[in-house]
Amino acid sequence: MPKSKDSIQDRYLQGIKDQSVTVRIVMTNGKQLTGTVVGFDAFTILISAGGVEVMVYKSAVAVIGPVGSEKA
Repeated sequence: MPKSKDSIQDRYLQGIKDQSVTVRIVMTNGKQLTGTVVGFDAFTILISAGGVEVMVYKSAVAVIGPVGSEKA
């Protein structure tokens, strides 16, 4: 089976970015951030939340999922 160059993480983030899905990010400290994914790279995710763009480090993210999802 050929290996994909993109990771599952990259495919997931690209999908929610392309579809402009509103997501909830739960940080490792328990704080939550709700917005849309504007961009991402190997270490960070750029979120548009309340009209402000916020960059979060992936290492600080515990859970990310669509708003209304039981997992986020």
